[in-house]
Amino acid sequence: MRRDVVTEVIVDYGEFIENFATVLEATDFINGNLDELDWPLAAWLEDSSGRKKWDFQIIDDGAGGVELVAGEPVKSGSYYRPIH
Repeated sequence: MRRDVVTEVIVDYGEFIENFATVLEATDFINGNLDELDWPLAAWLEDSSGRKKWDFQIIDDGAGGVELVAGEPVKSGSYYRPIH
């Protein structure tokens, strides 16, 4: 496996953060815990070195849950590489 494409989704609830392997896993956790934890403050994608790739918009899915929508890639210095 190439380490430069390993990513994780980080979900920030303010008092703690959770990390997930996929967007689907993060979305399922958020939706499954809305009664207990409410909406997260932020969510973003990081590479294996901890560099932020992009922020997710946390939006209402219209069915009482949330959906994570990827934003624009973060362009930061010489290490910017878009994920394909």
